[in-house]
Amino acid sequence: MLHGADFLSMTFIPLHAKTAAIACALITAGGIVAALPRASFPLRGRVVSQTQAAPLNLRIRYPADGARLPYLTKSFVFGQAPPGAFVSVNGAPATVAPSGGWIAFVPFSPGRFALHVTASVRGVVSSADTSVTVAPSPHSLPPTPARVDADVAPAPQADLVVEPGDDVRLNVKASASSRVSATLPGIAAAVALLETTATSLSPNDQARVLGGARAGGDTIAGIYEGEVRVPASAANTTAKVTYTIVATDGSTAAATSKGVVSVQPVSARRVGVIVLADRTRDLDARPYGIVESSPDGGWLFFPPAGTPFGVTGSDGDYYRVALGSNQQGWINKRSLVLQSAGRPMPSADVQDVGIRDEPRATTVRIHLTARVPYRIDESPNGPSLRVRLYDATAGTDYIAYGHDKAPIRSVRWDQLPGGIAALDIDLRQRTLWGYHADWDGDDLRLTIKKPPHMARAPTPAVRGLLVVVDPGHSPDTGAIGPLGTQERDVNLAIAKRLAVHLQSLGARTVLTRYANVPVGLYERTGLASKLNADVLISVHNNALPDGSDPFNHHGFSVYYYQPHSLELARFIHASYARRTHLVDYGLYYDNLALARPTEEPAVLTESAFIMWPPEEMLLRDAAFQDRLGSTIAAGIESWAEAMRAKER
Repeated sequence: MLHGADFLSMTFIPLHAKTAAIACALITAGGIVAALPRASFPLRGRVVSQTQAAPLNLRIRYPADGARLPYLTKSFVFGQAPPGAFVSVNGAPATVAPSGGWIAFVPFSPGRFALHVTASVRGVVSSADTSVTVAPSPHSLPPTPARVDADVAPAPQADLVVEPGDDVRLNVKASASSRVSATLPGIAAAVALLETTATSLSPNDQARVLGGARAGGDTIAGIYEGEVRVPASAANTTAKVTYTIVATDGSTAAATSKGVVSVQPVSARRVGVIVLADRTRDLDARPYGIVESSPDGGWLFFPPAGTPFGVTGSDGDYYRVALGSNQQGWINKRSLVLQSAGRPMPSADVQDVGIRDEPRATTVRIHLTARVPYRIDESPNGPSLRVRLYDATAGTDYIAYGHDKAPIRSVRWDQLPGGIAALDIDLRQRTLWGYHADWDGDDLRLTIKKPPHMARAPTPAVRGLLVVVDPGHSPDTGAIGPLGTQERDVNLAIAKRLAVHLQSLGARTVLTRYANVPVGLYERTGLASKLNADVLISVHNNALPDGSDPFNHHGFSVYYYQPHSLELARFIHASYARRTHLVDYGLYYDNLALARPTEEPAVLTESAFIMWPPEEMLLRDAAFQDRLGSTIAAGIESWAEAMRAKER
């Protein structure tokens, strides 16, 4: 994982504080056993004074000189000093590990902000300086005179395409305690807006109003929001939203949205089809589209290339798409190509269902008269899958099961409100090992993996299983520790030890990389799918975004996304708790690329925080790397034993 601004742009790790001390039992008398090559890193900042001719090795790793940070009141600073040194940052003592890695959590203030670091060892003193720029704090405009905050653009910021009957969301930041109204000239009459708080806004609006600030947003006044409904008579019209502010002293101000609202009739709807980015040009191009709950919102499901959607509007970079007659989703315009005008909206009849039993999987083929959007969800009550087909009519009067011992216990169909056909597929097997759905012409083909053959106890349950182990990151370095330790190096070292321990139990292993070479995110998941892996484990180590307190955020954590991966995550998480002395940072559901595959149980591990000096010190130790590898392997074996027991 990454820290600071880079962390925020590339990963999504939740912050849940758990405070505890960490035992550094693997430190040798002369320091640590470094299992990684020690590279030379440039000094961030400059040595400005020293009392002896021989300078101390004092380095500021983070933040970088000249970095631009969001508004925050405190944040972390870390770097390297000689073992045994006393280090202070702007006069506040830092925590220094026996390795010399140090970290401090100190106050910051807006504008150009200087960081002065000193280190002393036996009378020898050196210092280093760096400076960053901190964004201004969120602020309220005073009640008078009437003003609109010029730094926060009124909604909508991007062009909207809507239909009659739609609601247009409105918000503006202006003088506190004012009367605010908004209108769409020529489309809708004026509506009054209510003053609210930043915490009540959507995440996207909150980030826009607060400028990404990490503090101070809960007291901001003068945020107004509301909505206006587009009347049926407004088709084929355009307008910008006009806001009027009347302050308590009677003064007035006005503002106009940057985005234009265009009203199109329902008859103008177009069809869009999912397309994929060119993976030869983008190493991390996704192998599927994404349907989101709102523009840049939560991810609902992942349609494959060639899936059609009816486009009912747009908001900036996103198309709004119909999911039946009562639901909607949003797809980034880069993933959806509009088809020629006049193409009929997606619609299909669900016909017969065929089931084919194969040695490693069962294929369920759903015959449709045309392609339509679909979504597949796992049941929380057992190994079964629900397929929802949008804009579809259920007419399934023939289901071919095959022989009487087929892995599919039953297929039931139903017509749901809103033009949604549903098929519930109940499995005879007691555990779900993964599935994959794709198009074969207009047929939806769903492949459900069977449980692998597992040797009887006392033979290890993982014997014969294929485990793909992913050492996270590369070509990027991932997070960097105070000593300059690169996360990708530690991940690779742990992954190799994990593979050794799995092999000792009889498992087969393949790593997604064996050196620091470029490997795309979806090359990694694609390799596991191509090899028909039984398990996918992605090995990482953690870091924090700016403004987080590292003294309350460190330790191990485990992440899953698909329901059939939860038990694997639980067993690995429990193994960390049993076999290491690290702080328990938690077990999480999280929408991470390496935890997202449906084709096999997939889990991402964060063994420790590489930016926290005591844990970085452990992560550099070969024996501790081996301990982490054996810990993850033990969790996989315990999970496999439980899966074997369920199938007996």
